[in-house]
Amino acid sequence: MQPILQAIPANIITGFLGAGKTTLVRSLLQRRPAGERWAVLVNEFGQIGIDGSLIENNADGIHIKEVAGGCICCANFLPMQVALSQLLAKARPHRLLVEPTGLGHPRQIVENLTEDHWRSTLDLRATLCVVDARQLDDPRVTTHETFLAQADIADVLVFSKDDLLDDARRQQARDFAAQLPPPVREAAFSARGDLPAALLDIPRRHTRLVKRSLLHVRQATESPASPQIPPYHYHQLVLDLEVGGWVFPADWRFRHNDLLNLLFACRADRIKGVIHTDQGWLEVNLTGLDAGLHSRSPSADSRLELIVSGGADWEALEKQLLATQLPEHGHLNVR
Repeated sequence: MQPILQAIPANIITGFLGAGKTTLVRSLLQRRPAGERWAVLVNEFGQIGIDGSLIENNADGIHIKEVAGGCICCANFLPMQVALSQLLAKARPHRLLVEPTGLGHPRQIVENLTEDHWRSTLDLRATLCVVDARQLDDPRVTTHETFLAQADIADVLVFSKDDLLDDARRQQARDFAAQLPPPVREAAFSARGDLPAALLDIPRRHTRLVKRSLLHVRQATESPASPQIPPYHYHQLVLDLEVGGWVFPADWRFRHNDLLNLLFACRADRIKGVIHTDQGWLEVNLTGLDAGLHSRSPSADSRLELIVSGGADWEALEKQLLATQLPEHGHLNVR
């Protein structure tokens, strides 16, 4: 009989869209102590799980579980509770990382993970909020309720992409951290996800959190390996954003250059994907400020997801996307 899981160190890694949460999680996993098993619970707003594919799940000692199709920050905690129970039972980890969607309020997650049901199992430590300091000039970000809520709950502010910042940007970031309400929190700069592991063990602030009903947020559902048998497409309105995506069979290949030309021409706030191209498997992570393109190992399928604030013609976009497909399997209709 296996011993009861107790006091597993846990951290919430939050941050706005495109701030660099997944990059940080990847780096922390790569630098974890030798012999330790780490588990990651990933939440995405869309119905197609992308972040779980971006974090390699085949390394020894790394276990990933996704909750897609909503927000685990909402008051209905059941989907997250089920996924978390399954993850902990399978991984029996030395540490748990929780990465909520960039559109989610982490306050409710802190409340949920410190309730009686989890209090003996989890030792919730510092909540890290990843901030792209280059976005501090953008009022669409700095006045957004979600961004402010994420920064407010953080024990550690992690200013990402330090290799792209100049001294003026760094000072702006320090000033931003200094003007946040007390208690004083830690602030750190990170390049390519590099961060001192000791920051994970900073004690969590024991503040009384007020429960709020987020009725405008869709309930999350646990994500299967593929939401439907591919090819599959969806789009939906979430808060004031449109979210849409596709899943394609792994043997469908797309013309690398034509695909990138299409994606760069899209006026999307965020594009994430893992796609099979004629130049191999490609990992895509695009924002208005950054273009992350990397080759990667094969995946179970190709996935692409877009977040758009100004509306999108999804039918036209799908036709353009399928036009970049190699003719090996014909141009089939996508459901």
